[in-house]
Amino acid sequence: MLRLPPSLPLTRYAGQTPLQHAERLFDVIVGAALAASIALVLTGCATEVAKPSVNLPAGFAASTASEMEPEAAWWETFKDPVLTDLVRRAMHENRDIKIAAERVRTARAGETISRSWLFPSIGMSAFGSDRSSGYSTAKKQGYPDTETVGAGLDVSWELDLSGRLRAGAAAAEAEALAAEDGVRGVRLLVMSDIASNYFTLVGALRQAETLRAISTAQDETLRLVNARHRVGLATSFDVERAQTDAASARAQIPPLETLAAVSRHRIAVLIGDQAFNATSIQPSRGNAVAPEVRKGQPATLLQRRPDVLALMAQLDAANARRKQAAAEWFPRLFLGASYGRQGLELNGLDLGAARFTNVAGLLAMPIFNAGRTRAINEVAESGQREALLRAEDGIVRALEDVENALVTQTQERQRAQSLQSATESAEAALSHAQSLYDRGQIDLLPLLDAQRARLAVRLNANDSNTRLLLDSVQLYKALGGGWQVFEQPATPTAATKADRPSLS
Repeated sequence: MLRLPPSLPLTRYAGQTPLQHAERLFDVIVGAALAASIALVLTGCATEVAKPSVNLPAGFAASTASEMEPEAAWWETFKDPVLTDLVRRAMHENRDIKIAAERVRTARAGETISRSWLFPSIGMSAFGSDRSSGYSTAKKQGYPDTETVGAGLDVSWELDLSGRLRAGAAAAEAEALAAEDGVRGVRLLVMSDIASNYFTLVGALRQAETLRAISTAQDETLRLVNARHRVGLATSFDVERAQTDAASARAQIPPLETLAAVSRHRIAVLIGDQAFNATSIQPSRGNAVAPEVRKGQPATLLQRRPDVLALMAQLDAANARRKQAAAEWFPRLFLGASYGRQGLELNGLDLGAARFTNVAGLLAMPIFNAGRTRAINEVAESGQREALLRAEDGIVRALEDVENALVTQTQERQRAQSLQSATESAEAALSHAQSLYDRGQIDLLPLLDAQRARLAVRLNANDSNTRLLLDSVQLYKALGGGWQVFEQPATPTAATKADRPSLS
């Protein structure tokens, strides 16, 4: 805030009451108010409020229209108690969420600071001075020694007649909302990371278990081939091929163990623990099934996606900063007053204590500042355009994310169904080949081919089931839900959410 010059003619009126001082200022304030009011009208007409102009479709192209909104606690639709517990633990202990919450505290404090400029500032001051001239008694009559002691209250206020301070407060409020949406975005990211790593862990363990079972069967085949080789019913080439298949199956297990360990470590860190405690994370034994996801409507999607909500709040802030910058062209009115008591001693003579009152007013307006005001407005205008483009891009990308997730899930579900049928056929073929080989009706090669086919199909089927679970998580993430379940009670800025502009 500008400091009031102490030499203004209005700064002291000895023997007058504060009311008389106020009357002396009345004409100045009226003139300033008139000028600032005109400035406010001009400011309101000169600045535009930017809003996204993105046409929203009635429904998603990759899915039939659905009036039902997605489940809020979407992780519970997988019906896995371990996953549900991990998500809830992460929402309370995750460090990234706590870091984002601190950013909200900072933004709210900034909002309080910006809003405080709308109100008068009141302070208390105390002062004292002792001046000795060193002259003789005769000369001190013209240049006396003085000793002054006093205390009082100081009041200063900038009247926001151009709307500059209100625009700054509105911008800070919108930035606080963007920070809150940032926390929601981190929550959504953490819960989707928990689910993705959990299903990656489940898939790796399932693949390793399948490989161990198949490896055991191939070891048994190798044992039989060796037995037949010893009695001359199989060649050395048959033994080598059986050894190759058995070793190849075993070689695929260590990478899956590594993937399972890495997934456990990531989950442990996400829930606020450390990697060396990851062994305590044990998935459920049952098979998780990808649920049918309710998609909702594109318009409601934008009300759930925290990243879109944050971009819209940042656009609100940019609109307010644009108004704040436009107000820099117009006058600013400052008022100040002091009231208190002071004691004066003159050449050792105590004159006693007296009440004092100082009232001041300042009207300031830029005339020449080497283009600084114009540059401030250009910065704000560019920031507004950037925020508008970011908001429109965020809306388009959100719709793209959902469309991609829907297509991916639909195609993967068809692949899983085909692989399930192929798995059943491969198991039947292997059983038939084993029976023929045991009776000596076929040699080893068809049996090994049947085993390889079963191994490949079962691994692909397991992989498809895991991908389908991961695709479901990605779809829920794209739809933007879940953070509402862990929303804190109403915050100081929550009441303004209803005032947000439409996203459509």
